[in-house]
Amino acid sequence: MGKEDSGRLLSKVAKFVRNPLKDWSELDAPESLPADNGYSREMLKEMIERRQRNDFVRRREFDMLRKLRQREAAGGTPESAAAISSFNMSTSGKSEGRALTLKKIDEIEEQMSQQWWKGRAPGGGDAPPVPPATPEAAPSTEEAARRAQAYADTEPGMAPPGEHAAAAMAAGREGAHPSGLEDAAIRFAQGDDAGAEAVLLQMTAPESPHADQNEIWRALLDLYRATGDAEKFGAASTRYAQRFKRPGPEWVSLRSLARDAQAGIDAMPAPEAPPEGLEQEADWACPEVLTREGLAELTRALAAAGPVWHMDWRRLSVVEHDAAGPLRALFNHWADSPVQLRFDGAHQLLAVLEKAAPTGDRSVDVVWWQLRLAVLRTVHEADAYELAALNYCITFEVSPPPWIDPRGSYTAMDVGVAPAPAVYSAEPSRAVLMGHLGGDCQQLLLRLDADLKNALMPTVSCAALLRVDLEGARALIDWVAGHEEQGRRIEFVDAHRLVASFFHVVGVTDHASVSTRSK
Repeated sequence: MGKEDSGRLLSKVAKFVRNPLKDWSELDAPESLPADNGYSREMLKEMIERRQRNDFVRRREFDMLRKLRQREAAGGTPESAAAISSFNMSTSGKSEGRALTLKKIDEIEEQMSQQWWKGRAPGGGDAPPVPPATPEAAPSTEEAARRAQAYADTEPGMAPPGEHAAAAMAAGREGAHPSGLEDAAIRFAQGDDAGAEAVLLQMTAPESPHADQNEIWRALLDLYRATGDAEKFGAASTRYAQRFKRPGPEWVSLRSLARDAQAGIDAMPAPEAPPEGLEQEADWACPEVLTREGLAELTRALAAAGPVWHMDWRRLSVVEHDAAGPLRALFNHWADSPVQLRFDGAHQLLAVLEKAAPTGDRSVDVVWWQLRLAVLRTVHEADAYELAALNYCITFEVSPPPWIDPRGSYTAMDVGVAPAPAVYSAEPSRAVLMGHLGGDCQQLLLRLDADLKNALMPTVSCAALLRVDLEGARALIDWVAGHEEQGRRIEFVDAHRLVASFFHVVGVTDHASVSTRSK
């Protein structure tokens, strides 16, 4: 053995002494590698042992679970039986507690009922009456009966008798419009003055239950005013003063008021006549609200008309949006065609369109501006067209359609009538009903429409109104219902009692307000 071999042997023995767990053949490897390999092997060995222990514990737990399930399937275990018994005990305890609670509630209700119903004994029978402290304190039999009758309807649990409630409702209705007064109003409307007077005299008789009602007496006095019987009015006014201990109403002749009102209307100047040679009936009159159906009626009317087309726009107040486009096309067609047009109320049409197309509001549909420009072109208003076109340019920031001379001819039928803007007054605007309202009263209602055209609070004075028959009431109901649909509620003031009661009977008060005269 050489010197080098002996040296390697000694170093190998020294390594073996430092690492006795290593194999002899591994001592020739570098020192770093054996250390790393040994450390890795130890770690792997520990991980394997830990996994084996975990697997053993898991298998043992699974075995226990399988055994428990097998026992439950076979008929239960003592532990489960104990659990069931404990559950039954808890539920039975809860049931007993609930029973005790219900028992206490019953006892409290029994105690409260004894306190509320003083005459009820705890056992359910009637308790003996408590004797009074002194004989003087005990009420008499008559007094007890009177008290029992007075407080019978207020006893707890007792509803008031049905006939009492019905009588109270009937009394309320009688107080507002007694049936006798309505009967007299109907007789008066039919021209039976004597029958109406007989009914009212019977109601104002001293033995009548209505003898103390002020409205019945005032209706009788209004009857004498309407019939012009001053002598009977004076006698009835004296009885009224004696009955109510105050002066009676003064005599007013409603017939004289009606004559004065008619004379005032006759003295009013007649409306200015149109230029000579232009008087003719319109081929088509525009309604207040122009719709697509209204445009269809317009085309049918013009198809049946002659070479000159006469249209009346004075009643127009609104053009519906779905009719704006077809109406624009119609006006453009008229402007481009050799037609002869005659308009009444062209200023009203332009005012409605100007309101529908405000300057500076870009949210408005452009069709309203186009319709307005088409109408101005059709009626030969070049200057107004240029101004509207400038406002159109300012609003939409685009060039407006240029002016093109219309091919047709146009004549304004209301020449000399200034297109004054509508001025709505906050003060009540009054129209007048006078005399006898009946039969064909369409002209009278048209006059009322003209008088109330710009009124925010339309009021009709009935101070000079003598009588309204059934036909007049029907026409009046249609008239007030039409105004109510437009959001305007008519108010009739200073009507005498028989007319006001008749308005209530026929249903005028369902669509209008009615107030009676105060004097």
